[in-house]
Amino acid sequence: MKNKIISITFMIFLISISILNIISPALEVSFAERRHLKQFDDFDFKNFLSGQFIEDFDEVALDQFIFRDRFRNLKAILEFEIFNKMDNNNIVVTDDGVFKIEYPLNEKSVEHLSDYINEICNEYLKNSNIYISIIPDKNYYLKEDILKIDYERLEELLMSGLKDMTYIDIKEALSLKDYYLTDPHWKQENLSEVIERLSDAMDFEIVVEDYVKKVFFPFYGAYYGQSALNVVPDTLTYLYNENILNAIVKNYEDPDHIKVYDELKLDDMDSYDVFLSGSSPLITIENSSAKRDHELIIFRDSFSSSLAPLLVESYSKITLVDLRYMPKDLLNEYVDFDDKDVLFMYSTSVVNNSNILK
Repeated sequence: MKNKIISITFMIFLISISILNIISPALEVSFAERRHLKQFDDFDFKNFLSGQFIEDFDEVALDQFIFRDRFRNLKAILEFEIFNKMDNNNIVVTDDGVFKIEYPLNEKSVEHLSDYINEICNEYLKNSNIYISIIPDKNYYLKEDILKIDYERLEELLMSGLKDMTYIDIKEALSLKDYYLTDPHWKQENLSEVIERLSDAMDFEIVVEDYVKKVFFPFYGAYYGQSALNVVPDTLTYLYNENILNAIVKNYEDPDHIKVYDELKLDDMDSYDVFLSGSSPLITIENSSAKRDHELIIFRDSFSSSLAPLLVESYSKITLVDLRYMPKDLLNEYVDFDDKDVLFMYSTSVVNNSNILK
């Protein structure tokens, strides 16, 4: 009798879950996972016969499953608390924050990046001052025993393949406190030592002016949702002064955006996009009040979105090129490289996965 009651209860549970899944409206976005969820398409008999419909159905069913976030939370608790695993889907949670394992070092990717940069230099940068710097992921500073990239080997491989450029080592200019707890990015307000290292190598003057701080809370970084745990969110701080406020921004993907900080983005899926309105193939920042009439071109990823505003007082124009979204063969149509400072500045996630560059 007891087994019969358990079986009936379990069947009622399954039927209830199925009904809830059917009647619940489809969600378009998961803010916790910071991605768009799969949607059901109109039935197509051809796709059904090919098996594609079943494949798509499985993906959509997983994305649209009722109480999805709660089940993800339960799984994370089981992995960390019950099974004592160090990570859950390569996410590590410690007292110092949330981390994503980037391991092992992809040596072929590093070599590919060297070749890729050399092609750009040979094609466009014959009359430029060229520099390169690698932004370490925050795992580098973590004392916990987790898998980390071999940075010495990374730098050795990268620089052995590059020609005629200066490497700027910024590892010692940063520490764990300079990164967000729930996000891979560095904090803009903590970049003074990084700027000093760049200034020493690139010979530009650091203009020290007081900044006004604006803060936004809560900032749920990229790792917050991936952890599936209720970790403490961050406070996001962005700095401005008269030069930053008056700088003219041209975003070639979003012509209507003309500000360094896009505060509307604070309430979007990724609040870090407040810096220069997020990812874009090409952005320029012009400051007519700069101390010298000289230009800087940064080949960059998202980290430079928060760095570039702090350099507008040292350069009259800064051009940010994101080759994750722009093929390098189109560069000469949009960028004048002659007699410019050029900085390649990539985080280790790009170095280790350089095939994402077009």
